[in-house]
Amino acid sequence: MALVEYLVARDGPPPRRGLAYDYLLAGDGLYVATEGLHLAARVPVARATVRGLPSLHPCFALRRGRLPQCLWGQIVAAAGARPERELLLAVSVEPSGYQLLRPTQVAGRLRVVYRPLADVLLEIHSHGVYPACFSRTDDADEQGFGLYGVIGRLGTERPEVALRVGVYGYFLPVPWEAVFEGDRGPFRDVHFDPPAGTDGDGVPD
Repeated sequence: MALVEYLVARDGPPPRRGLAYDYLLAGDGLYVATEGLHLAARVPVARATVRGLPSLHPCFALRRGRLPQCLWGQIVAAAGARPERELLLAVSVEPSGYQLLRPTQVAGRLRVVYRPLADVLLEIHSHGVYPACFSRTDDADEQGFGLYGVIGRLGTERPEVALRVGVYGYFLPVPWEAVFEGDRGPFRDVHFDPPAGTDGDGVPD
């Protein structure tokens, strides 16, 4: 079995074949698809109309269900304790359930340098008072298979969160509600909520 396979979706999603991931041609474009013990994802690489093949659409699934809201509360509390500095946290999957970890790191105002952890489901870092957006540095660092997040504008009335699933350098934004249970509180999901200061249709108030 090869590390990477190249498949055509003639009758829906074909069985996985690559040890790491598959490139998958479908009626709505090219995807990269993979799965592990705790996560599965199909992420767009290029949009296109391919006649004669069925459309597949992007997707991802948490095999053990969404993360409990108490973990979200712990993430927000830890990041908000020192909003002037970035912070990176991770979530692993243990026999007892999801567990929040704080990797060894050196945190600054605009950057956090950390020792990567093996086999984590989610890595999420803070941008302090700055917006929640994935930087070029984040894109370069987040080259594995897993969930990635960033929270920002901490200490304001409308803090922000952004989440995505990454498949070896290809990314798909995912809504907060698809990853966590419960209520995200005042946080605006920057990928799925209207911009701040609009009436919900993208029109300024």
